[in-house]
Amino acid sequence: MIKPGLTVHRLELFLAVLDQGGVGRAAQACHISQPAVSEHLRGLEAHFGVRLVERHGQRVRATAAARVVEPYARQALALLRTAQQAAGEVRGLRAGSLTIGASTTPGTYLLPAALGRFHATYPGITLRLEISDTRDIERSVAVGRLELGVIGEAPLVPGLAAEPWVKDELVLIVPRGHAFARRRTVTAHAIAGEPYIAREEGSSTRGVAERYLARVGVTLTPAMELGSTEAIREAVAAGLGVALVSRHAVLARDRRIVAARLAGPRWTRDLRIVRRLGTPLGPAAAAFRDLLLERP
Repeated sequence: MIKPGLTVHRLELFLAVLDQGGVGRAAQACHISQPAVSEHLRGLEAHFGVRLVERHGQRVRATAAARVVEPYARQALALLRTAQQAAGEVRGLRAGSLTIGASTTPGTYLLPAALGRFHATYPGITLRLEISDTRDIERSVAVGRLELGVIGEAPLVPGLAAEPWVKDELVLIVPRGHAFARRRTVTAHAIAGEPYIAREEGSSTRGVAERYLARVGVTLTPAMELGSTEAIREAVAAGLGVALVSRHAVLARDRRIVAARLAGPRWTRDLRIVRRLGTPLGPAAAAFRDLLLERP
């Protein structure tokens, strides 16, 4: 009996089902019919000789075998993308695509300008910026779904190479009418008496802030957790509390809030470029990395 073929398309659909959490959503994301996705899944299961998904009504759950196959599928597709981009090098980067992953601070406030410079040089390359929390970006780079990421602290996931890009400083932001707004510096202990607004768990900004405060013996329990720096800035402007954010996130034109330094040693961190160890960057990703390092 001839074994069903292993195709790139089937691997892509298999990963789409895992990422989207269902056949229907995968079909919608990939712009094909739901029966076609199911048929390709069955072909892939026949090729490997194992069940890859278990169906529960409208949703599917990955089997243990699927979790074994998944990282190899991601690596195989990542290598194929690299090969396609390498072919693009012959064409002088006149065509192709590049997706960059970033945590919130670099993704929102720094990378758009860099992407603009890259587009001006290579207008034929389609660019996409994926913004998520630091740990999500690390995992995506580690499994080969993304070639490059820019995050707010040293990576925790093994198998990643990291290099410093730009310096960042975390500052305290308060409403303009707040008593702290008239101070040049504020002690960490003083913040403990204020309603504290924080990013969600997994945010590098929150992680760095908590480690810094722990060193000076301060533990803050957030009165509110918000999923973006913009939401935090709006909450502070509305007088709901104070927050610790990147200096890059403090817009000079926003007269509703004031930034103050923390008393003591400067509280800085490196924003870092991360990629997979042992996997060469494709031409577009390599060119973008060079652009970042040449002009932060």
